[in-house]
Amino acid sequence: MNIKLALATSLALTLSPGLSIAGGKHEHNHDKHSHEVTSSVGAPADSSKATRTIRVVTKDSMRYEFSEPLAPKTGEVIKFIVFNEGKINHEFSVGDAKEQKAHLEMMREMPNMVHEDGNSVTVKPGETKELTWKFSGTNEIVIACNIPGHFEAGMFEKANIKGSEDEEQIKSIIDGIEYGWENGDGKPFREHFLDFEGARFIESGGQNEGLDSLVTHHVEPEKDALEYLELDFSNVEIHFENNFAWALAGTRVKGKVRKSGRVFDKSGYQTFLFRKVNDLWKVVHTHSSARDYKPKKHKH
Repeated sequence: MNIKLALATSLALTLSPGLSIAGGKHEHNHDKHSHEVTSSVGAPADSSKATRTIRVVTKDSMRYEFSEPLAPKTGEVIKFIVFNEGKINHEFSVGDAKEQKAHLEMMREMPNMVHEDGNSVTVKPGETKELTWKFSGTNEIVIACNIPGHFEAGMFEKANIKGSEDEEQIKSIIDGIEYGWENGDGKPFREHFLDFEGARFIESGGQNEGLDSLVTHHVEPEKDALEYLELDFSNVEIHFENNFAWALAGTRVKGKVRKSGRVFDKSGYQTFLFRKVNDLWKVVHTHSSARDYKPKKHKH
C-alpha cells in the first residue's frame, strides 16, 4: 500500500458529511422536533450498550457531583443518570468546547429552551433523567449547563478522552510539533519525522524538501524572526489504515514579525501523514493551509 492510497482513503472517510449538534425540543410555542446528533467527542448510544454507569447530581451551587471520575476512553459507552437536587432547572450537555460555545450562544438567544437532544437533557427540580453516550476521538470533552448564567458561574466539567495506545502516541507527537513551532525548537521534528528521499513538508504554499530543510530553514529561524508565535492545534481527528495513519487538525496561529512589527492572526487546517516504523509512528508528510482569521457569526 502506498502513501497516496492511504491519504486518499483516509480523506474520503474524514470528509463524509455530518450533522449539527445544535437544536432540540423547544417548549415555548415551538414545534417539537428531533434529529441525529454528531460530535467530535462521540455520539448518543443505546443505554443497553453501556459499559459503565455514572450518577450525576446537579446542584444550585452551579456544580456537578459525579459518583466517580469521568475519565472516558475512546469507544467506551457511559450511561449518565442525572438527578437535580436543586430548586431550579439545570442542564446536562455533552460536547467539545466549540460545540458548547455554540449551544451557550443559542441558549442566550432563547433562554426558555428545554433541550431533549441525544447530547443534552434539561432536568427539573427533583427529576432524574438519563443520557447515554459513546465516546470517540481524543479531544477534550466538556460537560456543561448552558442555561443562561449557569456556565458562567462554573457549571461545567472537562476531561480528556483517552485513546488507544497508537492514538495517544500520535497525539503526543502532534503536541510536540506544536511546541516545536512555538519555540523554534527542531528537536521534536528530528525525533518524530521520518526523513527519506523525496520527503515533502508543505507550509502555506511553500515546500520543504527533506527534514533538514524544514528544520533549518523554517522551524528554527522563526524564534529570531518572530517576536512571539502562538499555535493551537484543535479538534484533532486520527484515522488508521494498516501501518499508516492520517490526522487532520484545525489550526490557529498568531504572531508578530520582529523586523516589521506586523501582527498576524490566521486560521486553517493541518494534515499529518504517519507511517509506523519499528513500532513507532513517524511523520512522513505534512501540509498546512491558513488564511486571515475571521470570527464566524452564529446563525439560528
